[in-house]
Amino acid sequence: MFDQNHYVPILKWRMGEYQALLHLKNGIADWVTPLIEIPTEGWDFENEEPSKSLDDHLSPFGKRLNAKWGDATCFIDSPYLDAQAKMKSGTHHLEHIFELARAKDCQAIPVAGLRRHAAYISAVRRIIKEDDRGVCIRLAQEDFNEALEVKLDRLLDDLKTDMDTVDLVIDLADGIVASTNTQALVWKALLDQLPYLNDWNTLTIAGTSFPSSLPAATFRPSGRVPRYEWLAYQRLINTHKLERIPSFGDYATSHPVTASMDPRMLDPNAKIKYTIDNDSLIVVGKQVKLNGRGQYVDLCKSLLAMNPAVFAGAAYSWGDKYIADCVTKTVGTGGTSTWPTVATNHHITKAVRNLANFHGTLPSP
Repeated sequence: MFDQNHYVPILKWRMGEYQALLHLKNGIADWVTPLIEIPTEGWDFENEEPSKSLDDHLSPFGKRLNAKWGDATCFIDSPYLDAQAKMKSGTHHLEHIFELARAKDCQAIPVAGLRRHAAYISAVRRIIKEDDRGVCIRLAQEDFNEALEVKLDRLLDDLKTDMDTVDLVIDLADGIVASTNTQALVWKALLDQLPYLNDWNTLTIAGTSFPSSLPAATFRPSGRVPRYEWLAYQRLINTHKLERIPSFGDYATSHPVTASMDPRMLDPNAKIKYTIDNDSLIVVGKQVKLNGRGQYVDLCKSLLAMNPAVFAGAAYSWGDKYIADCVTKTVGTGGTSTWPTVATNHHITKAVRNLANFHGTLPSP
């Protein structure tokens, strides 16, 4: 069980994000429970078919989860694979994911929701029975209506579990309002509508205002996006009387929806995504294929030279040290997963420390 001092990042299980978990400092990782989303199989655009079978796609999961997150608790969700998809053995794919995690002594908790397929819910029920760690229920804004209590009761009955074993996440995804006051009121209204408010094991509110695209016209040489989800969380607690203070979650430095595009047709701009107190700072360069990765050195230099200063220092996180080392050329300029790792690692560190400072956690991580 955790309280409002804890942070719940919603991460897709791709290299840029699981490497960020691996590189977290111990004092930071202790305050984090990631909600991990299993992505779809890679796509072979030339042959117009999945590049791997489902079995091959999932086979590294347990070993990789243990290597990147050890035996710390995490939530596992599979919202993108076919809810009825089974392995060659006939096992439901979510059960197989948990078999792989269990074999490596990982402390994973399955995620369910009100609009999940019956086959998926049945798989979650069997996982709960096997592991006895409870379940995470993920609610969307559209779940909040006059039928919410009835549907939650039905789901709990289907899962054969009780409220005190449920980690509940209210996830607005990208539905965050670009107004701190309004978003705080939205969250207050949802919390007021939530049945059994004090009976859930943990309670988290999450969402993101991080944009789906970062056009050079807007962010070159740099630009900022307000972290409305974080600003509104602070406003919610500071200005509204709450019966229960929720934990905070977001999507780190990614948009919830990831488009599947043919990499042969893409030449993305080099960019650094760097979280500061109330904004996401974006530094954008030129196209990587045409202009090379050496430009990352100059992007890092520009970040370090900003006035007023925004760079937290090389000791702040693994991601910050990489930025500093890139300037001195003691590390390379990285591959396609390097900069998402840098951004996510710094962001998680920043979010944990934001929460510690806001709630007055002692000792601060």
